[in-house]
Amino acid sequence: MAKRHQGQVGAAIDVGSNSIHLLVAALTPPQTLLRRGLTTIDDRSQLLGLGEVVDSAGHIPEEQRGQIMTGIAEYLLLARTAGAEHVTLIGTEPFRRATDGEEVAHEVAVVTGLPFRVITERTEALLTFAGVTGGVMPTEPLVVVDIGGGSTEVSVFRPGDPLTILPLAIGSARLTRALVKHDPPTTRELDGLRDAAVQATQELPRLNWPAAKAPRAVFVGGTATNLARLGVLTQAALAEDRRTLAKMTSAQVVEHFGVRPQRAVQLA
Repeated sequence: MAKRHQGQVGAAIDVGSNSIHLLVAALTPPQTLLRRGLTTIDDRSQLLGLGEVVDSAGHIPEEQRGQIMTGIAEYLLLARTAGAEHVTLIGTEPFRRATDGEEVAHEVAVVTGLPFRVITERTEALLTFAGVTGGVMPTEPLVVVDIGGGSTEVSVFRPGDPLTILPLAIGSARLTRALVKHDPPTTRELDGLRDAAVQATQELPRLNWPAAKAPRAVFVGGTATNLARLGVLTQAALAEDRRTLAKMTSAQVVEHFGVRPQRAVQLA
């Protein structure tokens, strides 16, 4: 029997470049007049690698369509069992690029009886920002960086200014496939990853922050949360992580830090 939870229970299933992700949560009474609380009931994901398939094929083949359907069906059952009254289905980067992305989304909707929304980069960034802030606009500068398998969205907030959203066509899985052939990565491959990242950031406008008011940065997504298992996300710690990933195989990273195997390969 499903455990009863106070408040309304809802769920979201997100199909992205790396994985299918399920979140089930209860909407609890407001913590303040502006902010309502969420209590997590279930939070899990399964790796699919859809972005890699779309990179190579340009579309979503039958095998991956079946995997998407199976994964969503499994998560729908879990969500309903946990008491979810509303379930939202969304697709992100691979569906935006696949030639048959909308067709597959329609197929999912027909089979499940629920809308499957392929959201834009801007909508994805807005939802991520709302999740980080709990729906309350911060009073201090804030940068939110969502690192996905195939793309990255940067949201920049400065009090008094509209939210700026900066999409980048760079992601952990895409960079790894393009540049890394060894385990652990060679010095040349690590330099190549850094050069590609630096090149991508050249597309970003230069942001001028008031003196002594550098923004807080929050990194989200599977890549960031797994990288955080290696240590805090500061410049000095990330430099040390780079040295660590140059010495340890992905299997050693999995064993030592508890990172999932496919994520371990992508961390550099």
